[in-house]
Amino acid sequence: MPTQSWNTIHPSVFRQAFEPVRRVAATLRPRGAVRYSCPLTHSFVLITEAATIAGLIDGDARLRCADCGEMHLLTLSVPTDAAAIVATPAKP
Repeated sequence: MPTQSWNTIHPSVFRQAFEPVRRVAATLRPRGAVRYSCPLTHSFVLITEAATIAGLIDGDARLRCADCGEMHLLTLSVPTDAAAIVATPAKP
């Protein structure tokens, strides 16, 4: 028999609802990947999933950070060396 009622939600669940989503600049990398620096841990995170990258190209996208677990709002910024970017990754 469960010790907790399913009708009760712990207040810690609502913590992220009141915090602002951090805006993070993401840059395109060669062969179609996207990279950003986590604002909490300052680690670089590389995104290679095609659906997530497609969402970023269309506009800003909310993403749960693989490093810290928080939600970030990624804004795609095109680097000055755009010739190095390959839109479709080439498979060897």
